[in-house]
Amino acid sequence: MSEKKTEDRVLDELLNNMPKFTDKRSKDEMYKLVKSKIEIQERPEKRNRLEVAMNKWLPFIISVASVLILTVLVSSFINKNESSTADKAQESSMEKDHMRTMDIPEEASMATEEDKSSDMSTMSGKIVSSYELVPFDSLFTSVYENDLNGGTVFHFSLLENALSIPITIVIPKEQIDMDFPNKVPNSLELYERYAFGIDEISLGFQEYHPYKGYFLTEGKMLKHYLPVDHGYDAAPGAMAPYLASINEIFTDFDSFLRVNEDGSPIDWDQVGMLDEPVELKGTEKKVNYFAYNGSNGETYLAPNFNKTFATLSEALMDMKDPENDVYSSVIPNNVTYTVREDKGLVVRFDKPLNLESLDVNEASRLLEAFSLTAASFNQSIQLENVVQESWDGINLISSLPVPIGPNGFTLRTN
Repeated sequence: MSEKKTEDRVLDELLNNMPKFTDKRSKDEMYKLVKSKIEIQERPEKRNRLEVAMNKWLPFIISVASVLILTVLVSSFINKNESSTADKAQESSMEKDHMRTMDIPEEASMATEEDKSSDMSTMSGKIVSSYELVPFDSLFTSVYENDLNGGTVFHFSLLENALSIPITIVIPKEQIDMDFPNKVPNSLELYERYAFGIDEISLGFQEYHPYKGYFLTEGKMLKHYLPVDHGYDAAPGAMAPYLASINEIFTDFDSFLRVNEDGSPIDWDQVGMLDEPVELKGTEKKVNYFAYNGSNGETYLAPNFNKTFATLSEALMDMKDPENDVYSSVIPNNVTYTVREDKGLVVRFDKPLNLESLDVNEASRLLEAFSLTAASFNQSIQLENVVQESWDGINLISSLPVPIGPNGFTLRTN
């Protein structure tokens, strides 16, 4: 016993002399960290969970069907060769066997429903049901005020070939009322609610969202807590779309800070230690718009590598030539124009522009690219020397309507 007491005393002394470990992270940080770990584990399974469940139970269902068929065949044979008393006994046995075999598909059905249920929410309570994005069915693909019908705008980003293509999702009012009762959600809340359920691959883009790690806010500053293996700084081709998409999505925050999971300053590859937030440009990005032809065969309007300009006049005059093979100009080669200030900016075409001489979609993209470029400066513009006075309901005599965002989609729940 004395040796035991000595060992206990030595152990107590060792424990007492150990350094005290403290964790300065807040409850919100710890909660978000745990939640992000859960989501990372569940992400590879979320699209295939129902298929896996069906594959799991398919052998059981086949076995049950085989047993039922065999039972029917045997009973038919016995009915023809046994006495009525034996028939009754056999029928009773068959009923019991049938009841036992029916238990298996019922369990399989229950398991499948559980899988469906688990596919609708994570342990953190966040909705991860799948959503369908339906593109606008009109010549004008941007989102305007009269497209909302009481709905909410969710700015999002699709990635392809290291490019961030901005899209604008209209979430119907009834969906918002159900998901955010008596509340107006900000861009982070919209992202955390809907991004997890958007199937980017079905739209013809790279699976990129949701971001690794988690987000917290401090006033108008958005903080991204990143795991060690985040990979967003692996190369310029990874960093550029990451920062571009952050700017496209979180339009109601004015600054953005990247940190480690424990909240400490992060060492960004090829850049160094990041301890100061960067500016988020919101919807005033001061860019111009070009056409991008996606690998899915669709054409989108997008900024030219997010090149910024000091003035709207510079941005408008720069729309003729993207100076690369990734984007293409919406302005035909034979069309030229000037820009002047006259109670607002006016774009005057040197020769009368007949929109009907163009493909209808090309004509619409030309008008929208001008409008989107002006909107990125929080301005509107007027066109002069256009043959048509209106185009698909747009009055060309007055200033062009200001779009809320490019490449409109409507969100539907699957």
